[in-house]
Amino acid sequence: MTEKISACLLLIFGAAMAATSLFLPPEGEIDGTVLMLFAQILVYAGSIFGVKIYIKDLVRKVEDRKGSSMTK
Repeated sequence: MTEKISACLLLIFGAAMAATSLFLPPEGEIDGTVLMLFAQILVYAGSIFGVKIYIKDLVRKVEDRKGSSMTK
């Protein structure tokens, strides 16, 4: 659960940072370091959500196999 919370908070922080950098000098330009940080945040959040979904799917498949082998 804490992984999901940290991923969501980092996504919000990254989006806010990118939006804020639009108004800092030079206006209308997002610095490469901000974009790199936001990209790393997206990779982190994607890995958290992706791994969670993958593990949940594996557990469901194992439970389905157990259930089908018990009914035979």
